[in-house]
Amino acid sequence: MAAAPASVREPTVSEVPTLILSGSFDSVTPLAWAYAAAETLPNSRIASIPGVGHFVAPESPCAQSVIASFLLRPAAPDTNCVATLRPPTFATP
Repeated sequence: MAAAPASVREPTVSEVPTLILSGSFDSVTPLAWAYAAAETLPNSRIASIPGVGHFVAPESPCAQSVIASFLLRPAAPDTNCVATLRPPTFATP
């Protein structure tokens, strides 16, 4: 099998409006990666969703609302629900 060309490892550069979602408990793609991706996506918006892991959209009605809003208004999605979310508290023995 041939190796993939080096270009597949280059950051994507695009003017296309992009929504980047990150769950606060995502250990696969942390929020820092969202900010790194946004550096070359000038029309991107980042929404960090508290209390969820990698599967942000299926796990969070708020994230689903943000996605729907982004599809209607890519330049100004409604992310107000994010401020109302709190991660769960954990009790230790």
